[in-house]
Amino acid sequence: MRFLIATARKDMLRLRRDWPALLLWIGIPLLVGGLLVLVFGGESNPRARLLVADLDGSLAGRLLTGGFTQGPLAEIVDVEGVDAAEGRRRMEDGDASALLVIPDGFGGALLDARPAALELVTNPAQTILPGILETTLDVELEAAEVLRRLFAAPIDRIAGDVERDGFPPDSLVASVAAAVNRTGAGASEWLLPPAIDLEIAGPADEGFDFGRAFFPGMLILALLFMSTGLSTDLWSERRLGTLERAMVAPRGLAGFLAGKWLAGAAALALVAAVGLAAGRWAFGIEIANPVLAFAWLAVTGVALLAGFTLMQVLARTERAANVLVNAVTLPLAMLGGSFFPFETMPGWMVAIGRSTPNGWALLRLREIIDGAPQLGMLAVSTLTVAAFLALSAWLVTRRVRSWAA
Repeated sequence: MRFLIATARKDMLRLRRDWPALLLWIGIPLLVGGLLVLVFGGESNPRARLLVADLDGSLAGRLLTGGFTQGPLAEIVDVEGVDAAEGRRRMEDGDASALLVIPDGFGGALLDARPAALELVTNPAQTILPGILETTLDVELEAAEVLRRLFAAPIDRIAGDVERDGFPPDSLVASVAAAVNRTGAGASEWLLPPAIDLEIAGPADEGFDFGRAFFPGMLILALLFMSTGLSTDLWSERRLGTLERAMVAPRGLAGFLAGKWLAGAAALALVAAVGLAAGRWAFGIEIANPVLAFAWLAVTGVALLAGFTLMQVLARTERAANVLVNAVTLPLAMLGGSFFPFETMPGWMVAIGRSTPNGWALLRLREIIDGAPQLGMLAVSTLTVAAFLALSAWLVTRRVRSWAA
């Protein structure tokens, strides 16, 4: 045990002296998280800005724009009133998702069932948000057309009496109310209940939170790069001549390797702790179980370190080892959900990425962060990592002994 602790302490002191590399590894999650804040403005869900130039000022125009501020749309759409000239200027500057111009006489045209043209100018630099606004506007206009045809008789009576001064007579009010009631009763057969049944076959879509989807992959990416760098240490020990002395030490090469991996695990755990803290306090990512997430990241980091160390010693030269590890690291990072969340990848690529070691670890980490960990799966995974560490240690020590032969 003393030899193990001494070996780990020696490597930790070496890591401390190489503080620029340690700061770089710690800074990976902070840098990527900061870039997310810059890109998304600190918010995971982008909002659409709709500029409205209402040249009519009628009730119909207000009802039309009010539809964008009701229900779920209110969570993603900001409506701002402007005059037409200012709206066009701001659209040229890319300051909004769309500009809606309601022409003069729109309300009267709607009451008289006459054609009226609305103008919607969309921002070509955006794709999804302007499409949402355009689709919503189409639905509202279709609904207005249906209501105009359904209640044509009472609306025509109101429109025909619009020039009257003062309050309308009781007879007109009564006749309009009766016509509305008759029309509603006649349509009740297919309105109450609706003629179309809606069945939700899957879970409700709560929207795609890009920051939350990207954050776990960022943490795995930091561990991936760090374990790659730490795995070269055996070659450094060989160049310095300390590896030969460790091989003839009383505790042997196995204790030397265990101490080296223990020091690496401590450094990897430090990066994991910094990444989780930055995600929670700096970038506002809610983590359901931070302790379990930290433990899983530490386990993942040690497994990655063991795997890359095995790749290093299987190569014939240090240069070939670095080429091999770097050639494996980049595809793993791209396929395993670190560079791109699985939600944004093609289906065939997702199937491959989830089968990679880091992609598999990422899925477990996301379950922990979302508060839905599969404890049985985590237990089996931890035992699998322990068996992999034992096998890797045996293969590494056997390969390293062959260097001295």
